Amino acid sequence: MKKILLAVALSSLSVAASAEGWKFAPGLTEPGFKYEPSIALTASSIKPHGADSATAYGVDINFNCGLIQTPDNRMRTHFSVSRVNEDQYGATIVELSPRYTVPLADGFSIGAGPSLGAVRLNVAAAGVPTETVFAYGVVAGLNYRKGALYAGLDLGARRTKEKSGLDFDSRAVTLKVGYNF
Repeated sequence: MKKILLAVALSSLSVAASAEGWKFAPGLTEPGFKYEPSIALTASSIKPHGADSATAYGVDINFNCGLIQTPDNRMRTHFSVSRVNEDQYGATIVELSPRYTVPLADGFSIGAGPSLGAVRLNVAAAGVPTETVFAYGVVAGLNYRKGALYAGLDLGARRTKEKSGLDFDSRAVTLKVGYNF
């Protein structure tokens, strides 16, 4: 019964969204859809719960969302991979974050949305095996896209599922500089 109610709720949301001009799978159904990708190098200050702040480096690829899109193309998906190497631990973070964006002025926009991903933790110093934990959170960012230049600043909070006594609940500030295609 719960599955049926969930299916009905999701389908009603789909109908309501379509009525408002939202597009589903425009990347597959609209021949003129433009992804407008950007790629950037990232540097983050990450503050894991119960540990000192650490620096992470990585890459962020973002593009207009091809799965669900607003009538004025405000959904943008960010895919990021970053790495932390500290004396006590190492972590590889992979996240996907669809964000609703609002254009400001002259190339600036702000956006916010959920994030889903995974964190691979290596805490050899504690004698714990390497573990991969599910991650979820929220991210908000200020972006600048003008010509070939892409730059951004993200603020995020991440929660992880605990595994073998390990988690990577954290907050992060990320700077991004890159290229618009």
